[in-house]
Amino acid sequence: MAVIKKFKVIKMACFLGLFGIFMGFVYGIILTLLSLIIPAVATFKVWQMIIGIPIAYGIMMFLMGLIFTPLMNLSLRVIKGIHLDLDLTESTSIKKSIPLRPTKKLVPIKPVKKQEVKPVVTHPIKSTKDSRPISQMTNSKTTQNSALKTSIKSAV
Repeated sequence: MAVIKKFKVIKMACFLGLFGIFMGFVYGIILTLLSLIIPAVATFKVWQMIIGIPIAYGIMMFLMGLIFTPLMNLSLRVIKGIHLDLDLTESTSIKKSIPLRPTKKLVPIKPVKKQEVKPVVTHPIKSTKDSRPISQMTNSKTTQNSALKTSIKSAV
C-alpha cells in the first residue's frame, strides 16, 4: 500500500499552472463558440478569449498552488498521509518498468586505485648503458668519493 505524505510546493504550483492554462484554453474556446452563436455573450474579443483567459487562469492556478500546497501538506501530516491501494499485477507494465522497492541491496562501487609509476631518470653525463636511477648513482658516487678520501688520508 502506497502512502502520499507530502507534495513539493513548486512542482505542485507548476502542475496547477499548466492545468489552469489548459482549462482556460477550453473555457476560452467555449466562450468563443458561444459568442458566435449568441452575440450577447461576447464580453471579450476573440483573441482575448483564446489567449488572455488561459494566461489569466494559468497565473491564478499557479498562485493557488503556491498558497494551498503547504496547507495541503499540513493536513496530510495531521491525517498521516493518503493511503493508495494500487493493483500491480503481472499484466500491468508499471511493475516491470518501475520497481516500488529495490530488489537488491545497492552497494556503492569502489573506485580503482591508480598505481604511481615512478619514472627512471638516468644521469645525463653517464652513458646510456647505465640505466640506474639518479638516487643510486649519487649514493654510489659518494661511497666512491669517501673511499678515495680515506685512501688519500692513509697515503699521507
